[in-house]
Amino acid sequence: MNISPGERTIYAFFNDRVAARSAAEALQEAGFELPFVDRLDRHTSADFLEASTLHPEGFGEQLGEVDFNQGFFFTLKTKDDLINKAIGIIQKHEGFV
Repeated sequence: MNISPGERTIYAFFNDRVAARSAAEALQEAGFELPFVDRLDRHTSADFLEASTLHPEGFGEQLGEVDFNQGFFFTLKTKDDLINKAIGIIQKHEGFV
């Protein structure tokens, strides 16, 4: 995923598929591009931390609360001025950023 100036990548983690899909659909309804939901069991937390452009408040501490054997995630590219709106939607649907 290429990031242009003024954009950020958000990694959103969920402990179940229903929450992840609900958040993705809510983001789409709010005007964001629909993120692709994937299983976490194919990845490790290091995979995400090494490749991320984490939101400044996201340092990965909450990854300990995510079940990497059964959890789900998606990646969302958004503009800097919409990041708080996207994070709010993700958190409303039980996601970790």
